[in-house]
Amino acid sequence: MSGIIWILIPLVAIVGAYIIDYQKNKLKWQSKNSNTDAELEEVREMLSVIVKRIENLEAIAAAEPETFGGIDIPDPEDLKEENRNKVAKMVENRGN
Repeated sequence: MSGIIWILIPLVAIVGAYIIDYQKNKLKWQSKNSNTDAELEEVREMLSVIVKRIENLEAIAAAEPETFGGIDIPDPEDLKEENRNKVAKMVENRGN
């Protein structure tokens, strides 16, 4: 009987240590998970606000399309010529 006690005491100590370690790791994971849940909820709220803003902008654009000017994309050749003129003026001003 006393031999069994000498085997049970270390066995209980080892199993107890594993249980304590498991509980500590479980608490750490739950803490990280709760932080992630809070961040996820914040992102969901921000997404909801953005979706509402986009819907408002779409409604405004659809209601009054004539008030919006289109995006004017200049001709690349015009841009090249304009840049050449600017460079020529810069060189001319440096020479003086």
